[in-house]
Amino acid sequence: MALFTRQPEIELTPIEGHEDLALVDSGEVEGLLDSLAMDTFDYADTQALPDDLARALETGLFGVTGLEAATNATVVAGRAVARIGYMARVAEWERVPAARKAGGWMCAGLRGAVESSVSEELRESGAGASFYDALGEITAFFVAREPLDVPYDAQEGLKPMWTVPGMGGDFRALLRDRTLEMALPREGNRLSGPAGPIDDASFDDLQRVWKYGFLLRAFEEFFREE
Repeated sequence: MALFTRQPEIELTPIEGHEDLALVDSGEVEGLLDSLAMDTFDYADTQALPDDLARALETGLFGVTGLEAATNATVVAGRAVARIGYMARVAEWERVPAARKAGGWMCAGLRGAVESSVSEELRESGAGASFYDALGEITAFFVAREPLDVPYDAQEGLKPMWTVPGMGGDFRALLRDRTLEMALPREGNRLSGPAGPIDDASFDDLQRVWKYGFLLRAFEEFFREE
C-alpha cells in the first residue's frame, strides 16, 4: 500500500440515522471542495503506486465506457482521471474522520459482495492474476451496472457512492466534477487532456472513469487488516 501524509482532519456533522456519512453545511461546501481538490492533486502529483495498482487504474477507461479502442490522448487522459478519482478517496479518507468509520449494514453488504466477487474472480483467473486485476474487474462491474449518479433514495442496488463511509454521494459528485474541470480544460466544445484533445470519449465517459478510480480505492479498503 502507498503511504500518504495525513493533513489536519476536517470534522463534519454526521447525518442523523447515517452516522457513517458526513453532513456539509451549505456555506462550507465550496471551501471543503477546494481543500479536498487540492489534496487530491497533491497526492496525484507526488505519490508512487505499485505497478499492479497503476495497471488496474489504466484499465478503467475501457472497463467502464464500452470503448474498444482509443487515441493515445484519450488513453493518457483516462489513466490520469482514474488516478485522480483514486486520490480523491485518499484525500477524503485522510481528512474526514467519518470516512474511516465502520459502516452500517448496507456497507457490510457491499463489503461482502466485493470480497466474495474478488475471491471468485481470482479463482477463475488462475495463478497469473493479481489482486488488483481482480479488484479492477469487480470495480468496473459495479460502475458499469448503475447510473453515474445514483440518488440517495434509490430503491434497488448497493449504491456504493452513498454506502462507502465518508462524504455523501452528492458531495462526491461535486468533487468529481471540480477535479475533472481542473484536469481537463475545454478548448471550445472539446476536452483536452495531458496529451492533447480528447476526440473519442465524452465528459460522461470520463466521469465514470473517475468513479472507477474512487471506488477502486474504496473497495481496496475492505481488504485492509483491522
